[in-house]
Amino acid sequence: REPVERAISHELHLDALKDTDHHDLPQRLFESRLAMGRMNYMTWALTADLFADNLDKASLVPGRMHAEVAMDTLSRFDFIMELSEDEECDAAVLHFMGLGDDVVEPRMNADFGKFEAKWHPPQPRSVYEEWNNLDREVFAYAKRLIEVDCEFFKRLRKANSKPRYHHMPKNLAGI
Repeated sequence: REPVERAISHELHLDALKDTDHHDLPQRLFESRLAMGRMNYMTWALTADLFADNLDKASLVPGRMHAEVAMDTLSRFDFIMELSEDEECDAAVLHFMGLGDDVVEPRMNADFGKFEAKWHPPQPRSVYEEWNNLDREVFAYAKRLIEVDCEFFKRLRKANSKPRYHHMPKNLAGI
């Protein structure tokens, strides 16, 4: 998912949640989740296990080295899917995995448009862009990998409609 939109959406979700009965997080944990979701979350998620033990993962602040490792990590996956952009690609990859032709349905986000009219991020978009500079680079890299994978799987599907995988691969990631 595009990092700036993801960060703003995450903040929107947490902001809406804090005013409901479903908000049972202690304030410190709530603020920690908010901060983590605002800044380079995907870079953090792809690298925190490599650079921090369980006790201090949440305090890890991603830097340039983490973005490089995140991109290297993505390049090691069998393939990456973005289940919102290209239904033909999604169908070709899922077909290759042996999941059939009817598993892809148009993405329907239950909360889409729910809060946009009454909620505005507390910061200008440019601030979120700066906060997510590493994620934006990692996302651009992932998009290039996805484009290459999509072209491959579409061609493979046209050449041979028989699925290759009969079980889910271990290194499947979604962005």
